[in-house]
Amino acid sequence: MKPSGEDQAAPAAGPWEECFQAAVQLALRAGQIIRKALTEEKRVSTKTSAADLVTETDHLVEDLIISELRERFPSHRSPFSLVHM
Repeated sequence: MKPSGEDQAAPAAGPWEECFQAAVQLALRAGQIIRKALTEEKRVSTKTSAADLVTETDHLVEDLIISELRERFPSHRSPFSLVHM
């Protein structure tokens, strides 16, 4: 007789599980910020040209993601570290 699912040990999390969970949580939080911004007036600026627009919401989401990743994974290096230091 095979053991039921409750009797079996949960599979061990892989080395990237914590990173994956952090990414999912941040994506959900970013989505909440974006959803809220859809009902608000936008302030728009440009990045490199008039066709390259960025909103205040873009900045909020980017800041959230970068700051949370730096806090949770201080030893990780990202391409953002060169741009936003």
